Amino acid sequence: MDLTKEPGGNESVQGGSLIAAAVGPEEDRLFTSNFVLSSLANFANALSSQMLVAILPVYVITLGGGQADAGLVSGALAISALLFRPLLGWLTDAWRRRPVVLIGTSFYGFANIVYLLAGSIPLLVLGRLVQGFGLSCYTTASNAFVADIAPVKRRAEAVGIFSAAQAVGLIIGPVVGFMLVRSIGFQRLFYFNGGLTIIAFSLLIFTRERRQPWRIKRRRWSPRTGIVALDALPVAWMALCMGVGLGAVHSFIAIFATSRGIQNPGFYFMVQAVALLVSRTFAGRLADRHGRAIVIIPGCILMAAALAMLPLAHGFPCFIISASLFGIGFGSAQPTTMALLIDRIRPEQRGLATSTYFTGFDVGFIIGTVLLGAVSEHWGFAVMWPIAAACTLLCLAGIMADRRRSSTAQ
Repeated sequence: MDLTKEPGGNESVQGGSLIAAAVGPEEDRLFTSNFVLSSLANFANALSSQMLVAILPVYVITLGGGQADAGLVSGALAISALLFRPLLGWLTDAWRRRPVVLIGTSFYGFANIVYLLAGSIPLLVLGRLVQGFGLSCYTTASNAFVADIAPVKRRAEAVGIFSAAQAVGLIIGPVVGFMLVRSIGFQRLFYFNGGLTIIAFSLLIFTRERRQPWRIKRRRWSPRTGIVALDALPVAWMALCMGVGLGAVHSFIAIFATSRGIQNPGFYFMVQAVALLVSRTFAGRLADRHGRAIVIIPGCILMAAALAMLPLAHGFPCFIISASLFGIGFGSAQPTTMALLIDRIRPEQRGLATSTYFTGFDVGFIIGTVLLGAVSEHWGFAVMWPIAAACTLLCLAGIMADRRRSSTAQ
């Protein structure tokens, strides 16, 4: 397979470069109606999801559950997403991106109906399973959709801005979620979340598909060719390692911060998301100009440092520092790994490759929620956070594997 260099020193399939040359300079325009509407919908879905991420572990405790139960409820989302991703990755390539995005957003809404009816931990797990299917559809297809509409020369920037729209939801979601719970209760919060998914669905109705799947000759689905994209495995490993750290933070930082006297743990998520948004405004351009590794490596190191310092956090300032480091690290590394993934994969395999990437992320998230939840319950947070940091740092092994694989392909 012939490879050629793209801006930023990254290899890409030659066909992608030929397409970029053929479409002309007008295709360098990033802010099309498709991109803007998709980004706004990404914000609405992120706001809805992040409020749940912040408050559901606390809701589990109010229902009489423990830390392991909180981890199970959080991890059920990733377990469900993991089960469906292989089929949905192939379906996104064989069918279209947009219908799968709409299905995913719909199931976000259905999940809130389940949460409204849930008065026990098993029903909360069911709701997370429903939302996990929606997550599998939405994240797989929406990222492939953005990859289709993004100009090749501005690919990392496009992924970064799309992720930044999500980051805005991450910024305000946790704080707003805790404020709403205290003022109107959990039940009305689920109504509010359902309304956000309706807004996202309405925005996505007006987007249009760019690619024409009927012009692509494709193999039928089989376990050998339709479950994972082999070229995506090194980047999927990076996603797995980042998922461990993110899963631990999402599931346990609110409980941990409350145990250390922090009144509103949502501020950790808010600071983290502000830092994430700031980093995504420059990380994409830096990666386009100087290469993916120069952004991914420092990002993973910052994430690990943020987790490792948490056992020493006994006051608000330490939590703020940790949140800032984690936000900058994740905000830099995650969208850049997505751009690296797109560099390595042919356009007709983007759906499957995105599925492989998020499968790795789901596995990491499950480890960070379910397994590390058991660790925290038996040995405490002082042991759990350093383990999460070490797992996150293993992301660097994926960088080396990717470089070795790309040099072999050349």
